[in-house]
Amino acid sequence: MIKVMVADDEIRICKLIINLINWEELGMEIVGVADNGIDALHMIEQEEPDLVITDIRMPGCDGLEMIGKAKKHNDKLEFIIISGYGEFSYAQKAIEYGVKDYLCKPINKDSLYKALCRVKEAITKQNHQSNLEKEYADIKKDMGKIRASFVKNLILFNAEGGTESSLEEINQNYYFHFREGAFQVVAIKIDGRSEARKNIAEFHTKLAESLQSLFQGLTYELEIVANSSNLYVLLNYDPAEKEKIEAVLQRTLNEFKSRLTTFGLLITIGHGEAVTALRMIPAAIEAAKQAIDDRILKGTGRIIRSSGSKPGETYDEEQFCEFTKKFTKAVELLDFAEITKVINHLKEDLSRERIGGSALKRLVREIGNTYYITMRNNQIKVADAVEEQEQLEKAIDHCYSLELLFQELVQHIGVSLKKLAEDKAQKNLGQIREAKIYIEENYMKNITLEDLGSYLGFNPSYFSSLFKKETGSTFLEYLSKVRIEKAKELLKEPGLRIQDVCLMVGYNDVKYFTKLFIKHTGLKPKEFRKIFA
Repeated sequence: MIKVMVADDEIRICKLIINLINWEELGMEIVGVADNGIDALHMIEQEEPDLVITDIRMPGCDGLEMIGKAKKHNDKLEFIIISGYGEFSYAQKAIEYGVKDYLCKPINKDSLYKALCRVKEAITKQNHQSNLEKEYADIKKDMGKIRASFVKNLILFNAEGGTESSLEEINQNYYFHFREGAFQVVAIKIDGRSEARKNIAEFHTKLAESLQSLFQGLTYELEIVANSSNLYVLLNYDPAEKEKIEAVLQRTLNEFKSRLTTFGLLITIGHGEAVTALRMIPAAIEAAKQAIDDRILKGTGRIIRSSGSKPGETYDEEQFCEFTKKFTKAVELLDFAEITKVINHLKEDLSRERIGGSALKRLVREIGNTYYITMRNNQIKVADAVEEQEQLEKAIDHCYSLELLFQELVQHIGVSLKKLAEDKAQKNLGQIREAKIYIEENYMKNITLEDLGSYLGFNPSYFSSLFKKETGSTFLEYLSKVRIEKAKELLKEPGLRIQDVCLMVGYNDVKYFTKLFIKHTGLKPKEFRKIFA
């Protein structure tokens, strides 16, 4: 239904307009009536009609003024003017506002009906056009999603299946315009401290916008995807444009290098040689990633081109085996100083080796895994091992030098060991508290170190040393102290004999009890009672 509103300062005219037409038959409905321009504007905002039939002269604001303001609210709103004033100036102004019809009073049913039919046709056509535009926008949106999904699967998830199809099939299925020519993947890496990297997603967006603009007209296709680590650019272009492509990348580097420095961030662009077919893209992706990893050796703030040759993928096996033995032993002993020493020695060895950036990252990951495996094998529980490993992986991904790579590894292990020591200390304190409570509740019994160790699930020898370390007293010294303190309280009771007190605090021998009492207080039990009872 087309929603219609009537505005006229003469109520009888409004009623006449309403009664002249079979609105339902025409596919229309009256949604509001106003007798002044101000009320009409409010009603337009509330009801959102498709058509307004209005007089020119009305209180508050006249019809033309009301039309001008209403058009600002909804430029698709249609108007029919019915007025007793036939001056050309009014009609001319109405045309400027896009008024569909200008009818003079007295109202003629046929003229009104024909005007309404013309407006209905215009509104129907307009709605159809709007629907088409919406459908096209939805299609474009879906096309964008399909294209993005293809590129994301191809680059981020290494899904090769789609690239086995012909260019024609890919273009048809995924709405691309790929052509025969050069295909290239460019990786862009932004590095920096973790706090500075919080806005990387924002910089990725700005980079993408800049690249879309700079590559305009140079490529057949350009698609950009990003993950938390890198921004990837898929280029399809005429090989004759290679130099221009390189120039755009250099310009991008120069522009963002200075901008990112302000935020404590670094940028590196990496890529391999262009390939001649889409099915070869996985190799181009690996080349781009390898180039980015090689910044560990070659430095940041530059374009790194991977030749495709792999400079050394593994460290000398015999030497690494020796390192692993020393490293594992140091971890077993929880000796951070020795761990640091053997890692730094490895770093010095690696600085003299011809080994690629990707291989170096894998090596450091392996060392990190060895640390956690060794801890697990020695039943040393690292509470947040999975989370710690994830943190190390993220840190490794953003290391842009050999020094920083191993510094991050050492720091990570150091933090882990410190946390472990703190957790262990807290655990020990908790167990000592339990031991003290146990003694407080059982001092009157013939308890032993073995009893206490068994209660807490410890080897007596280990617990003895732990107890001494945390309390400064041996188990027997502490037990005696507790018993004597209890005896002092009991001796204040006049009805209790010294023999009774002796038995009540866990001693069977009065002489031995007296000896211990003197040792702790400097007084005999009788003397203590005389003074304090």
